[in-house]
Amino acid sequence: MNTPEKNAAAVVVDIHTHLAGVGHGGTNCFIAPAKFNSLFFRLMCWQLGITAADHARRLDQAYLERLDWAITTAAANGALAAVVVFAHDRIYTEAGEPQATGQELFVPNEYVFACAERDAMRGKYMPALSVHPYRRDALDETARWIERGAVAMKWLPNSQGMDPRDKRCVPVFDLLAAKKVPLIVHTAGEHTVNVTRPELGNPEVMLPALDRGVTVVMAHSGTKSGLFDNSFLPQFCALARKYPNCWGDTSAFCTPGRTRWIARFLREEGVVEKLLHGSDYPVPPTAWFALGTLGWKKARELNRIPSLLERDVRVKRALGLPDSVFTSAAKVLAPGSLQRWGVGIDEGDKVGNVVLERAEGQTVEPHSSGGGLRKTQEGL
Repeated sequence: MNTPEKNAAAVVVDIHTHLAGVGHGGTNCFIAPAKFNSLFFRLMCWQLGITAADHARRLDQAYLERLDWAITTAAANGALAAVVVFAHDRIYTEAGEPQATGQELFVPNEYVFACAERDAMRGKYMPALSVHPYRRDALDETARWIERGAVAMKWLPNSQGMDPRDKRCVPVFDLLAAKKVPLIVHTAGEHTVNVTRPELGNPEVMLPALDRGVTVVMAHSGTKSGLFDNSFLPQFCALARKYPNCWGDTSAFCTPGRTRWIARFLREEGVVEKLLHGSDYPVPPTAWFALGTLGWKKARELNRIPSLLERDVRVKRALGLPDSVFTSAAKVLAPGSLQRWGVGIDEGDKVGNVVLERAEGQTVEPHSSGGGLRKTQEGL
């Protein structure tokens, strides 16, 4: 008989995915107009199959439909069970007020939880809260979302402007440590939103949290991506070896700037065991930058996988990342997270509100770009 504990040990979870929107449908999400209309965001929408009409009137719903389809397909094909989706708080000033200018991205906790709580997609989503520690209500808000079932907390210090060494972070750290809720924190360069304090990409700024017993997951594991980024890989490796509560994730490792780091981590004894799978969805993964390792035929085969979430898992496995990278999330996320959100529960071939027929060795291909999941948007 399979117990929840046994199931959790083998469940593959993507701990690093993003929701996004512009407020269509009352989501209260926000993307700054200059960012929303940029070439980068338009290319991202094209990659996801979001149409011009969606872009103008229902981007939030279209984006979520694509994510629903990606996780449903990846689960049906046995690549992945669930994703952790991130909220993204506003930037706050030193005085604890929302910054009047420079806000580029906002994804409310309410929206993230509403997405995760849909009955039709139960078992596929787990929410990560985002609360800026300079907010006057930071501790109360953090506690409120932990009580509601947050599996982790997410910060992006070099863009959101929170300095983990600031004394205002201490009560939040103590709460996270007491509740055993991990803090997923961005490290190294950032290219989706503007960086205001690049020094906060150094994993060593998280020492106060590590020393207070917080489980810290260093997103991107300190790796360099852009040409002019700093590399904080040595700092991450040192912390991962020293602190049992220090982990890293593999988000965006299947991109042009980071694919090269996978081979490096495979040689880092005592560090590769501390990595957790994350995709950085909707960033599209590719196998082409591992052509020398995979060969043309395998790279082409992997790049033809339509679900970005599944493709990311398949490429990383093909490049040799060990099984522990994909199955260790249950050790790190808040205790009981998988059970609370129904992840890993065997429901036969039923995935969300879509029944997909499977046969041994077959792949489930999409019937559409996600329109069949449109009913799951109601009420958001």
